[in-house]
Amino acid sequence: MRPPTSVRPVVMTPLPPDLSRIVDARRLSTGEPDSAEARHAAAIGALERMRRGIYREPLPALGTLTDPGERRAEQHRRFLEEAAAVGMTRRGPIVFAGETAAGIHGFPILGGPPSRVEILEPLGSKRRNAPRMTIHADAFRDEDVQPWGEFFVTAPARTLADLAKWASRAKSISALDFAFNGGRARPEQRSTPPEVEAALEASAAHHRRAAAQAALAFASPLAGSVGESVSRVIVDAFGFPAPRLQVRHPAPPGLGKWFFTDFEWPEFHLVGEFDGRVKYLDPAMLGARDAAQVVIAEKRREDALRSQGFRVVRWTWEHLVEPLLLRDLLVASGLPARRARRALARLW
Repeated sequence: MRPPTSVRPVVMTPLPPDLSRIVDARRLSTGEPDSAEARHAAAIGALERMRRGIYREPLPALGTLTDPGERRAEQHRRFLEEAAAVGMTRRGPIVFAGETAAGIHGFPILGGPPSRVEILEPLGSKRRNAPRMTIHADAFRDEDVQPWGEFFVTAPARTLADLAKWASRAKSISALDFAFNGGRARPEQRSTPPEVEAALEASAAHHRRAAAQAALAFASPLAGSVGESVSRVIVDAFGFPAPRLQVRHPAPPGLGKWFFTDFEWPEFHLVGEFDGRVKYLDPAMLGARDAAQVVIAEKRREDALRSQGFRVVRWTWEHLVEPLLLRDLLVASGLPARRARRALARLW
């Protein structure tokens, strides 16, 4: 495979992978990639074998990292190292795609880092799937690819288009909503529906194209979190009426000028709120407040909604992991579900 011949200048590309913990034994030995020295070091625990000829310094167990943010950062770093290790063992240029590209760009990935590395190859490529590696052969444009260190990665719009085809609906909508929301995504992560549509049109693969177009039409820049995106997918899957998103209401005294509801069904006088733990635990969202103050402010906003004739229903990640719980909660709150009560397959 040849590298792109005329990649458009890109102002902001993903940061190159940090390879400081990786040992490439092929470059340290004139013998076999897995030299006796490297194999011995792995046997005594001085190195961890990642791929043939690629090793990593021994890492602490994730369970020993008590800080959630530190644990997530370490998981992400290991995921990027796994992708880089695959790239280092392949001949010629390599383009990371799908969920691997989503992780490189920092898009939200439901269920944590994927277990397989996804690679995009030109049509007609003879490369085949390998252990923990999936090859996608498809057409792509020069602008669909960006540098990532010594490798390449699909650009944000192409990554989103591929996710819409290859990933579950919940995963693709979570990434699309994120990238379309200028307040959540960084400038280098953002994309627009026309850009994703153009990247989708450049693909020659027709499998699941209709599903991808439906996901693109469903995506919204108004979703404020991954939990809200997954909630929208579940609400739609069970045939509930489509909610209005981020409806503005006057705030109670002392809580600013306005506040916004996650979901609203005015015709049913119902407001839905997804309660993720982040709003109570993330210092960036807490600001100068503590968790108790946030709870009190939420209660005052809820009282204000009730004074306007709304009922308020709240749910958490537990309802998203078991979608029937959210369905039953909304039905009990007075929303009609047009589709049968059944479990959702492959939510993420």
